[in-house]
Amino acid sequence: MPVIYAKSNQESTFELFYNRISYYNVLQQTAATYSNLVDFNFGEKYLYGRVNRLFVPIILNQSMLSLKVFDKTVAAEKTLSAAAFVVDAFNGLAAEFKRCVNSGQISADDPFLSNLTVYKAFEDPDRLYDQYLTSYYDTIVLDFRNRTIQVKNFDEFVKEFETLMEISAPRFPFTKPAYIKNRLCPMNSSGLVVEIADLAYANDEEKINQFVNSPNWEFYVNACRSYGFMVDRFMPWRLVADIGSSPMVEYATKYGLSSTTAILGTGYALAHFSYAYNFPYFLLNLYNKAKLNSFIEITDCNGSAQSTIVYPKTYTIEHLNEIYSGAYFLRLYFKIRFWEEESQFKDFEKEMIIDDSIELFNIKGLGPCLETFERILNKTFDYRGSLSYIKEQADAIAAETI
Repeated sequence: MPVIYAKSNQESTFELFYNRISYYNVLQQTAATYSNLVDFNFGEKYLYGRVNRLFVPIILNQSMLSLKVFDKTVAAEKTLSAAAFVVDAFNGLAAEFKRCVNSGQISADDPFLSNLTVYKAFEDPDRLYDQYLTSYYDTIVLDFRNRTIQVKNFDEFVKEFETLMEISAPRFPFTKPAYIKNRLCPMNSSGLVVEIADLAYANDEEKINQFVNSPNWEFYVNACRSYGFMVDRFMPWRLVADIGSSPMVEYATKYGLSSTTAILGTGYALAHFSYAYNFPYFLLNLYNKAKLNSFIEITDCNGSAQSTIVYPKTYTIEHLNEIYSGAYFLRLYFKIRFWEEESQFKDFEKEMIIDDSIELFNIKGLGPCLETFERILNKTFDYRGSLSYIKEQADAIAAETI
C-alpha cells in the first residue's frame, strides 16, 4: 500500500493527522543519519536566531553585521540578501553544486537541487514589526468602536488598554521584543535563513517528491553540513546558518566575528532597547487613533438628562513626558511584557520584580534596568525578589559586557 502524504491543509482532520505522521516518520528516520536535519518546531528551536543564549529577543545589528545581496547568478530577485557571512557560505555551497553537476557527480536535472537558487532570505524585523503594528492599531481601534469605548484623556485610555492587553497579549503581542519571539515573526528576520524553493509549506507530498526522493538529496544534506548549514526538517528547502559550526564561524571570522559568542553579542542587538525608548510614542499614537474627535456624554441633572459634548484631551509627546514619568511608562511596559510572555511568576512576584526594576532604573538608568528585567522575564532562574538580587544581576551583566 503506497504511503499517502498531505497535500494541503484542506484535508479532513483525520486525514491530516495520519498523512502528516507519514511525512514525520520518513524525516525522523533521515534525521537519525544527518544531524543537521533539524526540527525547528521542537521546543525553543523556533526561536533560533531571534533570541540570545539567555532567551532575550535580539535583532540583526546592521551597523555591526552588514547585509550582503546575493549575486544575480543565484538569486531569483536582485534584492535578496542575508547576513554577509551567510551569503558567503551559500555562495560556496552553490559553487560546490555547480562543480559537481559539471563533473557528473550529481544529477543536473533536479529543479531545486542542482543549480541552487535563492527564492527568499532576510526580512527586516523593523519593517515587519511596523507593518504588524499598523494592523494592530487598526484592530485596537475597531475594538474600541465595537464596544463603544469613549475616553476623555490618556488615563482613561490606558485603563481600557490594560484590560484589553491582559486578554490579548499572550497571542497578539504589542511590544517589539514579544513580536520578535512570536511565531508571527518569521525566522527569516534573523538574517541566517536562505530558502531555495518557493513551494507550499502544507504540501508534504511535494516535499517528498522534490527533495527527499531527489537523487541529489543525500549530497544536498551532506554538503549543507560541510558549509555550516542546517536544513529545516519540515521545510527542506530552508537552510539555516549554524552559527555554532566551525565552517560557518570560519566564514563569519572574515567580518571580525570569530566565535558564536561574538556573532550573537556583536552582530545582534537586544530588541527591547530601541523599542523601550519609543514606548511612550507608540502609546500616544494609539491613543490618538483610538480616541474620538468628540462624543456626547449624557449626565443626570436633578432627574433630567443633560447632554454635553466632550472633546478628548490632545497631547504632544513632550507634553505626555512632562505629565507622566519614565517610571510610569516602565511600569506599564513591564506589565504588558509579563502578559505577553505568559509568565509563570505569581502576581506578588511580578509586583516585586516591577518595583525592584523601577528602583534599579532610578539607581542605574534605563539600559541596565531593561536588560535585567528582560533576562529575568525570558529565562527562568532562581527568583529572590529582593532589590539586592536585582542589582547583583545588573552588576553581573555589566561585568560580563566588559
